[in-house]
Amino acid sequence: SMNKNSFMSGAVILSVGSVLAKIFSAIYRIGLTRILGGEGIGIYQLIFPLYSLCVVLATAGLPMAISKIIAKHPNSEKVIVKNCMMIAILISVALSVALILSSKGLAILQGVPEIYSCYIILAPTLILVAGSSVLRGYFQGKQNFMPSAISNIVEQFIKLTVGLVVSFVLLEYGLMYSIIGAMVSIVISEIFSIIILIIYYKRTAKTSEYVKVNSKELLSDILPITATNIILPVASFIDSLLVINLLSLNFTKDMSVFMYGLESGAVSSLVSLPTIFSFAIASVILPNLASKDENRNQNLSLAIKIVLIISIPCVLAFILIPDRLIQLLYSNKLNGYGVEGLNIAYRLLSISGLGVVFLTINQVYSSSLQAVEKRYVTVRNLLIGVMVKFVIELAFMPSVVINIYSLAIANTACYVTMMALNHFEIRDSFNLRLGYDFAGKLILSNSVLVMMLLGVLALSNSWVNSLLAILIAGLSYLFCLCKFKIFNNVDIASLKYKIR
Repeated sequence: SMNKNSFMSGAVILSVGSVLAKIFSAIYRIGLTRILGGEGIGIYQLIFPLYSLCVVLATAGLPMAISKIIAKHPNSEKVIVKNCMMIAILISVALSVALILSSKGLAILQGVPEIYSCYIILAPTLILVAGSSVLRGYFQGKQNFMPSAISNIVEQFIKLTVGLVVSFVLLEYGLMYSIIGAMVSIVISEIFSIIILIIYYKRTAKTSEYVKVNSKELLSDILPITATNIILPVASFIDSLLVINLLSLNFTKDMSVFMYGLESGAVSSLVSLPTIFSFAIASVILPNLASKDENRNQNLSLAIKIVLIISIPCVLAFILIPDRLIQLLYSNKLNGYGVEGLNIAYRLLSISGLGVVFLTINQVYSSSLQAVEKRYVTVRNLLIGVMVKFVIELAFMPSVVINIYSLAIANTACYVTMMALNHFEIRDSFNLRLGYDFAGKLILSNSVLVMMLLGVLALSNSWVNSLLAILIAGLSYLFCLCKFKIFNNVDIASLKYKIR
């Protein structure tokens, strides 16, 4: 049917847009880590959790809410957008002022007083971000997915190009200048993003009659979304307070910031790569889960299969060859502590890498539970996962032996916990069927991948060889998947239907 197809193509546009944007964002993080080194990215990563938290507070649930109201009152667009814009701007101005006023105190709390200037530079962008999110919600309600996708891609691309150039140029004046350069580029990218959205809005918005909105109904939609979106940023903000202060019990302040930078900057930007694709799959497959039919189980099973096919080889690479991956991306740029830095990064990657499978499956699980109206369940499980994480950090971070590794262990434990709890909930609503033949083919294909990977890597130690090994292993993996016909006929029919 037309409507279903238009929705699918909308979801596809949106996820292609967000995949591109996230890939730009990952390249930016990797490039920035190379420029700033371990300690620099540590400082940069200290600022981000709080900024992201403010962004979530300023925008959480807004796009979703607005798109719902607009879908209900299609001829009152301008009034709705105007009212929501007022609310968003009020909230974000308040947050912005609060951030500026508390910047010095926060920086001291986090253990690096000199970063307060970064908060002051970033604060005004909250207003831009809030404005953008209102317009994104408007376009979503109109089923027009193009403007959001384009503004998203442009924003990340500008951050990537301007950010890397500016921070690279400013590096010779000092690390802090370089970091401030990166901050300024974020401001510039947000300005471009909102300009694109405004241009699209001016073209499409219609004048309209007055509308009364049922705020109770809206809150029941927004709250679980806000809660879900807020828990992880709050957790990483608490991390940014905990980690440096706990590590400083045994290490110097610089070394602590450096180690935090390795985990939260260098390693996590690698670990998040496979999740970009699982996120896209979740967003395309989800809309089809609300229906109660047999199709629903098929959709979820297919989503999980695709996620496993993408994430397992990544995890194997993270665990088996973390050293080659880190060398390939950062060569000797994780400076500060030379060889020690690289060794810490390898180990962190192999521990964090384990969590990827659980994290990606969990993305599909939690979106599926939301589709069947079990929103609060995912919030509860997320909270439990985060509690597990902090218990592990508080217990092991002060240890001389485990120190920063406890952050990677805690994150992995958090994902495992969330996935396990969500799995029990999924079993109530869905009938997940992967099949032994799928498991067997997947294991075989990954064994071939591992043999190819390790075989080619054994030839030499150069970065060219690392790239070649990854390429050959990847291609032979794809070849096996095709040869073994990893998807059964039902899967293929379902896939064709989705893409068409």
